Amino acid sequence: MKMESGRDTLTRLFNRRFLPTVIQHETELSTKHETPFGILLFDIDHFKKVNDTYGHDAGDMVLRQFAEILARSVRANDYVFRFGGEEFLIVLGDVVEKEAFTIAENARKTVADAPFKIGSGKILDITTSVGIAIHDGHPDYNRTIKRADEALYSAKHGGRNRSVISPRSETVKLSA
Repeated sequence: MKMESGRDTLTRLFNRRFLPTVIQHETELSTKHETPFGILLFDIDHFKKVNDTYGHDAGDMVLRQFAEILARSVRANDYVFRFGGEEFLIVLGDVVEKEAFTIAENARKTVADAPFKIGSGKILDITTSVGIAIHDGHPDYNRTIKRADEALYSAKHGGRNRSVISPRSETVKLSA
């Protein structure tokens, strides 16, 4: 797969510009092999408070450490993106709902257990909320991202520091 200039300068993860390329690739694989792929959407809980209390340099340190945790939490065929601000998106290739939930929960727990160092010996406790959606075969992948976003919203409003699976939408048959 051709790498575009799709890297986030702060975290070195992929950025949104590379997402359509990856999703198109995963959609083709999903259709060809009749295997689903998933979207995990992460949002750092109370991130604005980090920036407001400790400054943007501290916020940047948190973002870099968070990105490193996510990058270590995925399989070799998955893609991690900085989706915007304190939101991160993971595309999980060839995954079923239960496995997607396990990957999300492992990453969430690793974040919650990690000491986030922001300089001068200061360590912050950071948590994240996660929305999970499995692609339903529809050609518009934005529907899957929207479902992951709705699940993320549920996680946030359900108390934060949790993973929520999007209800399944009407499945479209995967065919070549």
